[in-house]
Formats: sequence, C-alpha cells, structure tokens
Amino acid sequence: MMTNHYIDYHIRRVIKSTNDLWKQPDSICHKCHHMEGEMNCLLCFCPKYEDVDCGGHFKILKNGVKDCSGCNIPHEPVFVEEYLRRLL
Repeated sequence: MMTNHYIDYHIRRVIKSTNDLWKQPDSICHKCHHMEGEMNCLLCFCPKYEDVDCGGHFKILKNGVKDCSGCNIPHEPVFVEEYLRRLL
C-alpha cells in the first residue's frame, strides 16, 4: 500500500508535468483561458462541467450551452491536486 508521502510525491509530479502543456511545441493543447502564472492542463475538460453548482464562473449561452471560458478553476494546480486526492 502506498503511503501518503508517495501519493503526495506522485501528485506533485503529475501536476508539474502537466503545467503549461500548451507551451510545448508538439502539444495538442492551446491556451483556452487567460490567467496569470502556470496553467495546469491535466483537466482540459472540467470534471464539474455537468454540475449546476460547480463553483466556477460560467454563463449559459442563448443556445443553452454552458460557456466556461471565463473560468480558470480546473486549470489551477491547487484544484487539480485536491481533485486527484479525492480520486485516490
């Protein structure tokens, strides 16, 4: 069984390796949001997209589509770390 120390270590490695993927020359990622500092690209599609009370900054377009372009929450390393911990 993995101890918390190993889990913490691996979570930090995953976050570090997925920060600013959009900057890599061979990446399929693009900078979808304007934000200061590192943008984490692991959760490209927000795991809370379907939640009405996701806590993010979104608007519903006239066609009914949820527009999350004003939300950076799933790209913040702190959110990604908390999300991964819940999964484990």
